[in-house]
Amino acid sequence: MFDGRFSNTLDDKGRVAIPVKFREALSASGQDRIVVTRFKINGFPCLEGYDAQAWQELVSRVQSKAGSFGMSRAMFASVYIGEAQTCQPDKQGRILIPPTLRAHAQLDTEVVFVGVGGKFQIFDPAIREKQAAQFFEQLDEHPDMFNDVD
Repeated sequence: MFDGRFSNTLDDKGRVAIPVKFREALSASGQDRIVVTRFKINGFPCLEGYDAQAWQELVSRVQSKAGSFGMSRAMFASVYIGEAQTCQPDKQGRILIPPTLRAHAQLDTEVVFVGVGGKFQIFDPAIREKQAAQFFEQLDEHPDMFNDVD
């Protein structure tokens, strides 16, 4: 389970250390690989990361859905699943984020990891701040917008 917010530095080769708390969660689940893919939340680009087992479960769920030739499923499979990269942490707990994924999320030097349960997200810090500001603005305007979240 991934939770919390952590900042780290991306080196000039595109490597970044996975937060210790996330590495501990991976170790506890017996996982040693991370799958990273492209994502956007309300137009804010980021990356999403899964342990290898959670990723395989997601792929299996998508592939088992009825209407497997539907446009939404095809788009999801092509982009979200198709552009994912498996990243093996090195001895220092760093992963190499491929250039295409770094470009998508606009990652330069600093990154922010955000744990969201069964996965985590990686943001450029400025983009994450804009996303959080938008969330709180919407919450101020519609304080009941999350009443149905369990």
